Amino acid sequence: MSKENEFLVFVIEYYRNKKNMMGKEVIALFDKFNIWDFAKSSYFIWHIESPEHFVTEIDEFIKEGLLT
Repeated sequence: MSKENEFLVFVIEYYRNKKNMMGKEVIALFDKFNIWDFAKSSYFIWHIESPEHFVTEIDEFIKEGLLT
């Protein structure tokens, strides 16, 4: 498994725990808003910053998607 894919697993688990969600819910949410591509393109920054940063960015990305 690539470093990027390992990190995606971490992102899913961290986000799931932070938002008190089930894994299936997070995957459905990430599918709906295509968080996968967003996370892959943000890998370089996200993997060196606090996990709280990517949770905030994901939430903002989802909020913007709901507004458009």
